[in-house]
Parts: sequence; C-alpha cells; structure tokens
Amino acid sequence: MGSISGRDMANSWLLYPLFKLLIILIYIISHVYDYVTYPIWYLIQKPWRVQLHRKGIHAKWDEPENGSMVFHSTVQPTAVNRDIRRFNLNTMEKMLSHVVGKFEERQCLGTREIFNEEKEVQPDGKVHTKYNLGDYHWRSYRDFGDQAEKFGRGLREIGVESKQRVVMFAESRAEWMVAAYGCFQHSMSIVTLYTNLGDDGITHGLSETEVSTVICSYETHGKLLQVLSKDRDKIPCVKNVVIMEDLAGKPIDTRKCPEGVKCIRFKEVIAKGDVEKAVTRMSCPPGPDDIAIIMYTSGSTGKPKGVMLSHHNLISAMGSLCNITDFRPESDTFISFLPLAHVLELLAESSCLFYGIKIGYSSSLTLTTKSSKVKSGCKGDSNILKPTLMCAVPLILERIYKSMVETMKRQGWFAEELFHYLVAYKMKWQDRGFDTPLLNKTLFRKIRYFLGGKVRVLLSGGAPLACDTHNLCRTCISTPVIQGYGLTETASCATVTHTRDRICGRAGAPLMDSDIKLVDWEEGNYRVTDKPNPRGEVHVGGDNVAVGYFKNDEETKENFYEENGRRWFRTGDIGEFDNDGVLKIIDRKKDLVKLQAGEYVSYGRTESILKTAAIVENICAYADPARDFIIAVVIPDKNHLKNINPEIELLEACNDRDVKKDVVAQLKAYGIKNGLKNFEIPAKVLIVMDEWTPDNGLVTAAFKIRRKFIYDEYRKEIDTTYNET
Repeated sequence: MGSISGRDMANSWLLYPLFKLLIILIYIISHVYDYVTYPIWYLIQKPWRVQLHRKGIHAKWDEPENGSMVFHSTVQPTAVNRDIRRFNLNTMEKMLSHVVGKFEERQCLGTREIFNEEKEVQPDGKVHTKYNLGDYHWRSYRDFGDQAEKFGRGLREIGVESKQRVVMFAESRAEWMVAAYGCFQHSMSIVTLYTNLGDDGITHGLSETEVSTVICSYETHGKLLQVLSKDRDKIPCVKNVVIMEDLAGKPIDTRKCPEGVKCIRFKEVIAKGDVEKAVTRMSCPPGPDDIAIIMYTSGSTGKPKGVMLSHHNLISAMGSLCNITDFRPESDTFISFLPLAHVLELLAESSCLFYGIKIGYSSSLTLTTKSSKVKSGCKGDSNILKPTLMCAVPLILERIYKSMVETMKRQGWFAEELFHYLVAYKMKWQDRGFDTPLLNKTLFRKIRYFLGGKVRVLLSGGAPLACDTHNLCRTCISTPVIQGYGLTETASCATVTHTRDRICGRAGAPLMDSDIKLVDWEEGNYRVTDKPNPRGEVHVGGDNVAVGYFKNDEETKENFYEENGRRWFRTGDIGEFDNDGVLKIIDRKKDLVKLQAGEYVSYGRTESILKTAAIVENICAYADPARDFIIAVVIPDKNHLKNINPEIELLEACNDRDVKKDVVAQLKAYGIKNGLKNFEIPAKVLIVMDEWTPDNGLVTAAFKIRRKFIYDEYRKEIDTTYNET
C-alpha cells in the first residue's frame, strides 16, 4: 500500500476538518496548561527580572547641544576590569602572561583530530572527500604560553625584528592564536587578511604593508604562493612563508615557491625558538601605544583599508566585552569558527582566555553533523564540543532561519500550522520573561542539538539581524541571541544588547568605557531634536577607537577626530535612541537615496528584510533618483524560481515577464508583512543566476555586497529593467 505524504493528507477535504479540530484542541489544552502551571513557573523562572530590565534605563545622556547628543554607559566595572587595572595589564603580551600564570594546566585551546580523508559516494552518485574525525585534543594554558613564546623567538631567528609587521593569512585554528601572541611578545604588528580575499586584495595588503614574512595555513599556502609568483614585482619584500601543517597530515608542497622566498613549516619556527637552541635575543615587549594589529576591512566600497589598532585599543575593547554576559569559567566552552581576521572573533576569544574559558576550533566545513566535510557516522564539531558560547554573523543565522521555514513547509499544512502556533506561543511567553522547557525538550530539541544542545549565549555581529531571523532563531535554538554593534575601527565595540532584552531590531546600550554620540544629518532629515526619539549619525568615542588607517592620512582625518580628550570615529550609520537608552541602527548615509517624489529609501533596510524572503538567495537594491520607484538585482533560490513555472528552464525564467511579475509580487507581500512601505519595495527585478563571490569582487571577504561593483557589472541590464513596460 502506497504511503500518503503529510501535504496530500492535509489537502484532503476529508481530513482538513479533523486537522483543524486538532489544532483548536491544542490551543485549548495549551491555555488550560498555562493557567494551571503559571504560579509554579513564575516562582521557578523569576520572570520579573526581564520585566525589571524592560523598565530600566540603560544609558545616561547629555542634553542636546550644537546639533549633537552624547550617550554614556551605565555598566559598572567587574572583577575582570579591576584585575586589568590592578595588574596594569595594558598590553596583550601582559594579558597572556597573566592568564598563563593564573590558569596553568587548565584546558585552553582545543583542536579536533582528523584521522584521514575518505572518499564517500553521495545519493546522487557523486563522490565527495570527507573527514574521518576523532575527539578534541587540548593545549593547556601553560602549553599555549610556551609555544607562543617559542614561536615569537623563532620568528626572530628567521630574520623578523621587533616592531616589524607580519601577515596572518590563515583560517581560525589554535596555531593562529599561538602565532599572534608570539608576535605580540616581540612587539611585532600582525597584519590580518581574510582567507577568501581575491588575488588583488592579497597583493594590495602585502605590498602596502611591505612585510617580509607571511604566516599561512596549509589550505591557503597554494593561493599565497600563486599570488607571490604572479605579482612578484609588486611584492618583492616577502622573503619567508611560514606554513601551518595540515590537520589531516597531508605533506606540504613547496615546489611552486617563487625564487627568493623561503618556505618553512610552523613547527620548525617553534623549534628554532627553543631557548636551548636559539641564539639569545633580548625580548622586546610592546607598550600600550604600539600597534598590535593592522586589520584590513572587507572593502565594500573600494580597496580594503588597514585599520591600526594599538594594544591599548584591544585591551580597552576586551575589558568592555568581558561584561556582556555572565561568564562561567568552570563550565563554559567557546566554539570558534568565524575568521580570526575579524576583530570581533579575536577579541571574543581573548576575553574567553582572560576568564579561563576553553576554546574549541571548528570551521563551516565541520561545524555540524550535516556539514560538507563530515563523514557519515561522524558527528559535527558542535555535537562533540557541546559549546555554551559562540559568535555568529547574520548570514549563518539567516541560513538557519530559511532551513527551518522550508523544512516545516515540506512537512505539510498541519505540521506548518502547528509549528507556527508553537513558535508564536513560545515568543509570547519569552516576551513576558518565561521559558518553555517542555517545548525545548520536544519540538525544539533537534534544532537546539544542531549546535550541540548547550549553547546558552549566541552573539551576532558584523551586520544588522532581521527581526524575523532574530525572533525565530532565539526561539527555536532556545538561547538568547544578542546583537552587537561595532566596527573594525572601534575594535568591534560600541553596544551590545542585554540577554534579557526581548525587543528585536535594537543594537543595545553603550558598553563600558564607550560613548555614543548622535550628530544631526540635515541632508537626511535626521536630528537629535526629533520626536519621540533623538536621531542622527552615530559617532563612537572611547579608548577602543583605532589609531587610524594605515598609510591613509586623508581617510583618517575624514573619519577620526579628537574632542575633549576623547577619540571619536564617524561611523556613517544613522541611529536612534529609545527612551530606555538603547540604540537602534535605522539607516546608513551611503545607503540612503532620495526618489523623485521626495521619499528617502534605505538600501540597507530594504535588503536586510527582503533577503530572508524564500525566493531570494541574495539581493542588491538600486534607485535612480530621477525615478519614483526602486528596482533590485536578485539572485533567486533556484527551487522557488523553478516552482513559479516548472515548464521553462531556469535561464529562460530569469527573463520571463510573468516570472518577474510573480517575483515582484512575492517581494511585495513579504516586504509589506515585515514593515516595508510600498516605495521601499522593488517595483521591478533583474534576475541573475550568477554567483557573487570575493573572487569576482561582487561581495567582500565578509560576504557583504559591494554595491558599486554590482551596479557596474549589470549597468546595461539595470537600465533595461528600469525601461521595461
């Protein structure tokens, strides 16, 4: 007897009333359960803490003056901040020495063992290479400190002097931190490059900083050697390439090493730094004003800029981040899979080190059991490590969001209806300060187990998080998803939402030692005297604000300034403070365009909402100021595009007038549902099947769209789309 799918059953006119009756019955049972158990959960879960937080004031502010208004932090110093001052830990080198001496044999950095690589046949007949994975192996704090010390001396042995720059071009792994802190101990500045930078970006970073030594991983050394060979005339200074060994044990091939460049294995550098073997060299610890990192931004509007962050900047930012939640050193585990070339990840890990929290390393290839490199029968890193703390970017959470929505749709009408009811039910009680332990252990158990089952705080940074994504992820993962706002230029620090803040779409209150200034932007009609809330361009002030841009005085003068003994950075973002002292980012100066009828459209707002629509894989909005509507360049979800008209090929569908109208209708319905106004929604679309990657320059290394480059790529098609009838 053939089976009947859930959707077929739900659509049956015979079964539909029964399903509807069952849904109503569940509504009734849940309400009865609420009334009976409310007093018990009220005493156990203490919801008044959330209610008190909602009534509280989370910043203090000055009265508006000369078109600006400053908001100050109300966060009080903790034991960690007092330790930083008591022990005068004003450099990253001093911080490492302090934690190594304090925690010694406690587990510190964990790397998962890869036994071997195996070929695995997929259901579609294709053969993929997978990792046969083992358990995590740990370095103690003492091991970490010893290896960092030896690595720093080893760099001196191969010719790198103190105060010189060293490039880091590697994925996040324990050796990255060993190398970084080894450099810090000898006053070497680290230059960080994203591993997915295109060749031009790599060449730009190497040539501008004039480094003699590059530290790379097994995965990136081939790309690096290729760039060195191709652009040798532009980067003649590079003499040494230090290569981290492959975790799966594959040998390093250095045959493509260009003339004049010496390749050396990571472990060999550590061996050269052994005290008994190395030539005695005077150590040269850094001062607080020495440059610790030159961190290249993703370059969304042009060439990446090198942001110079001093040791004082990093320590100040770390002191602020140490207060964002209640860390539990004895039981917490942090999972690292974001790039350490991103300042948020680097400082998050450094904050964990200061608390004595162990850090396990992962990657997008092995993070979950369903990740692309995990062999069948093996568990993903998160299921082995069972982390309690992690950082993520909106791109990852948006993928989780879409996956959950699509999975429920495939289960049929009844499952989808029930899922949405229970999600809304949990959100209602979350907003009141309660949790739903029964749902967590039943409906949301598998989703929570996706990340190991024990994550209790997830910090999202790098870009705004759409409200739908935020709400669904924190509900289904059953953990607070807190948002951080900051930039590379502010060492990732400015604001962070509280774990008890239940209002989505906000960036949080100012972190300790950080000030936020709103400044009138007359052109965009944003003023600090606006009612009901002050609005304006966001300037961030504090000791965490960077020294400036490397070899770029013009941009430094334009974006950084000193005022009343405080260093400030003009972010270009438009913010609004709610009456409880919490910041919302509502626009971006460069993203704002005025239409012919006088309405202002924010590209960022339109894109952040519409990119979570089922039909959209990626989107870039465009407005001609001489027109009264906007259009969008859309990379569609192939399955949803195919469903619009199954009778035509995908490439044909991209240019089909009826398909485009259907896509516009879907975007309009989704946009209106999520708070967009009609003029903020594209009236026409250009559908493309291309990929936007860092290699072709259409997105940054952090996968933010590079608007100008996309416009240039599709200029003719954009003009044609505007003129279509």
